[in-house]
Amino acid sequence: MRRFLTHLGIVGVVAGVAVAGMQAQGQSPAQLQRAGWSCLNPAPFFPGNPRVHCFPPGQLDAINAGTAVSAMIKAFDTSDVNAEEAPFLGTERMLRADHFHGQPCPTDPPGPPTAQARKNSPDYEWSYLGPRFGWDYYICHSFDSPW
Repeated sequence: MRRFLTHLGIVGVVAGVAVAGMQAQGQSPAQLQRAGWSCLNPAPFFPGNPRVHCFPPGQLDAINAGTAVSAMIKAFDTSDVNAEEAPFLGTERMLRADHFHGQPCPTDPPGPPTAQARKNSPDYEWSYLGPRFGWDYYICHSFDSPW
């Protein structure tokens, strides 16, 4: 029994190290695309935001078609959609306009992208994407973003 518990302990430590290594590496736009995600750099539509955004499989097409009620996307601090390594900024929640009823966004950044605005507390509002992308969706950032 003691030998079994020793082997079980070693297997647990090895598995824990492997999982910790995977978590430390994290995800990248290139890795997500290999898993079927769609990544884009919105800069051509919104020059103030050159950061890569990745959508789960099928979600970008559903957003473009207006058929997705909601989506959760990942944002990275890189302009390269094929980056193998990129700092993960956080997630963004998208909600179709007909399902948005003024609910608060507790993590969205304050007002315009200025240094002073970033020092203020969040304004707790979703941003409407219609003027920027032509999508009838609102978005809420889960990280400090200047948009």
